[in-house]
Amino acid sequence: MQEINFLHQKKGMPACYAAGANVLAGRSYTHRTNTGGNFCGHMPENPRIALTEPVKQGKGGLPGVITEAMKRCVDYYASPCKIPSLNLANGSNRQQRSERREACLSTLWAILKFTDLVTLKVGVPTPEGGFVNLTVRYLARQTGLPLRRIERALGDLRRAGVVGIHKRCEQRSDGSYKGLAAIKSVNKLFFAIFGLQMRLKFERKRAVKRLKQKQRQHAKASTTKTAAARRNLTARAALDKTGSAIPKQGMYKRNQRRQDDEHSRAFDEEQRRQLQELLYQFKLANPSWTAEQCREAAEKAIEARWR
Repeated sequence: MQEINFLHQKKGMPACYAAGANVLAGRSYTHRTNTGGNFCGHMPENPRIALTEPVKQGKGGLPGVITEAMKRCVDYYASPCKIPSLNLANGSNRQQRSERREACLSTLWAILKFTDLVTLKVGVPTPEGGFVNLTVRYLARQTGLPLRRIERALGDLRRAGVVGIHKRCEQRSDGSYKGLAAIKSVNKLFFAIFGLQMRLKFERKRAVKRLKQKQRQHAKASTTKTAAARRNLTARAALDKTGSAIPKQGMYKRNQRRQDDEHSRAFDEEQRRQLQELLYQFKLANPSWTAEQCREAAEKAIEARWR
């Protein structure tokens, strides 16, 4: 053991590390090789600022002010003075490192992709008027970067005032607390940095009109569905009351026709029975009457009775 320590000390390596590497791991220490860029995969001259899923532009895609902000904010990588507060977010007078600028821009792209123009919150609005906030893990999947890098980038964006983050939690039945996805929002001054404040104001007004139209359509559709469900429920209750639960409308119609036919047959049988009784009574009361006279009198009595 002394000989091993001496040999590695002679090479300039710590004795304890050399012993652990050779004796415990069973292999010698190998130096890392850099095939290009930094060891984290970042290449300063060719930064990777992209999302795992490309954003859709034009009709049916992201609003124009969002896509334009995504294009213009890339200038921050080459010129950190474009967003001074983000460049100084780490509390140092030195310029922000290139790999950190790359992570901040990728995170910013993911945030802008899911920014609602009406509220400038990051998430997905629901037709009922609610809002689904996105988790940090989901944003990390959108960028393809490790979760820890996204967390650091979000911290820089929050300290720079570009993004607002408000943590949330809910209390469980046992008294403990469960963390929820934080509310994230984009500062409208971020668009002003790149000269998009007027365009943002214009497109936000259009977004409000689109939202109101969607809410009206959803309310109308919900009212129609509710009314149809209420009618269906009333029909089912009426059928159940008569002892007939029909799950389908076609079966209900067939059964209704069958019930109508049965009721008609029963009505005809009752009329024939009463007609025979009246014929017999008229014949007993008037022995001199013919069969035709008795039937005519009985039919008139039946018509008057069922009128």
